[in-house]
Amino acid sequence: MNKTYLKYLLSPWIKNVPNKYVLNLNMDSRTITKGDLFIAVPGTKKDGRHFIREAIYKQSVAILCETKKKENHGIFKYIRNVLIIYFFKLSENISMLANRFYKEPGKKLKIIGVTGTNGKTTVTQLINQWSEILGNKTATMGTLGNGFCNSLNPTKNTTSSAIFIHLFLSIVLEKKAKLVTMEVSSHGLMQNRVKEVPFYIAIFTNLTQDHLDYHQNMKQYESAKWLLFSTHKVKKIILNADDEYGKIWLKKLLNYYTVAVTIQNPKQKKYSTKWINATDIKYINNSVLIAFESSWGAGEISSHLIGHFNATNLLLSLACLLELGYSLSDLIRTSSKLIPVHGRMEIFTFIKKPTFIIDYAHTPDALKKTLDAIRLHYSRYIWCIFGCGGDRDKKKRSIMGAIAEKMSDKVIITNDNPRNEKEKKIIQDILNGCKNKKRILIITNRKKAISYAYCQAKHNHIILIAGKGHEEKQIIQNRHINYSDKKIVLNLLEKKI
Repeated sequence: MNKTYLKYLLSPWIKNVPNKYVLNLNMDSRTITKGDLFIAVPGTKKDGRHFIREAIYKQSVAILCETKKKENHGIFKYIRNVLIIYFFKLSENISMLANRFYKEPGKKLKIIGVTGTNGKTTVTQLINQWSEILGNKTATMGTLGNGFCNSLNPTKNTTSSAIFIHLFLSIVLEKKAKLVTMEVSSHGLMQNRVKEVPFYIAIFTNLTQDHLDYHQNMKQYESAKWLLFSTHKVKKIILNADDEYGKIWLKKLLNYYTVAVTIQNPKQKKYSTKWINATDIKYINNSVLIAFESSWGAGEISSHLIGHFNATNLLLSLACLLELGYSLSDLIRTSSKLIPVHGRMEIFTFIKKPTFIIDYAHTPDALKKTLDAIRLHYSRYIWCIFGCGGDRDKKKRSIMGAIAEKMSDKVIITNDNPRNEKEKKIIQDILNGCKNKKRILIITNRKKAISYAYCQAKHNHIILIAGKGHEEKQIIQNRHINYSDKKIVLNLLEKKI
């Protein structure tokens, strides 16, 4: 059990604090127990300050309350023997508080942060797989869950809360982990969740349209991602220098330790400390062969991950592991053992039945690259089944409709996670990007849409199911319904018809 003096915990910000023991940090009043320090800050949906009475009733050892007035910083009072301390800009300092409480666990670990619109999950999981294959215990935090490579606990957010991140780091440190990979979202960066995490390596995958419901425009979205490289604790930076933002950032980071990852674009290496450049890529059925040259030497890796974008993901992962000190020959030798990531370009094929591909693609760029990859590897008839999430970026819907219509032979629009939006409105937004709406099928029930495609498709057809990937719940209004694209596909393929 962690036990820290409140006086020590707050000493960087507030002096003369009564010296009480804090047993736990907590931002959720529902789970408070005696001895917790309750941190009351405004959130995106609820304001923690509204739950101070509950924290008092449950006998918190103390309450930190965010104040908007700088002159109130450090003032404290008692209500029913519970100490309440006012803290200016508390939200911005939770990561530092958690780091102090858990005795700075990140200093004893090598932490890899991966940010970008698409590819975060694949890159973190490839690093995890590769390091585990080579005999090293790796912990991870991200969309697929938090934990060790083959034992993940589900999570609601790509990037967890600042308190949970440092708790997690302290737990995996006790379990003898040396390496931690972490997906870093733009929301997490804006909300200071990783502010005090010491990243040994930060990786940038790409930046394309997404989350504009939160960031409003691409300029603000870019600024959020740039925070990881400009204001956070980062020792080394690996950039996809083929991405338009990656190219700009590489030149802005001339005085930093950077690695440029490119595909047949060796010019970028002059702006970086080290580099990897793919010189030739062969796309063969369900695999890819990548010949490359680099600061570490030349070679060729093979993988069962398909598509041009996965070639970039593989090279970013390779660069990271080389920076961690793994040998190039070992990485080349074991590359073929890497398997596709759950819900990311997962291929399901049975003899004399259509081939299904499940992918998390839920942005215009991701959907385009996924369909590009399928065309690259298979010269076949493509079905595309997808929808768009409710209460999320509405601007991308028509763009995704246009991409699906242009790049596939048959489109079925269905529900993704409509949440509290009307499904008809979401579907109409998608249809607004389609030129020939009569050619588009609309089957709102996702299971029925997949079943229809399976029954109508020929054995040599490809059926892409995009948008939900690994998810095992569908959110309709406020209900979280058990649902899995993968389970439906396997049930269909295993039927003896």
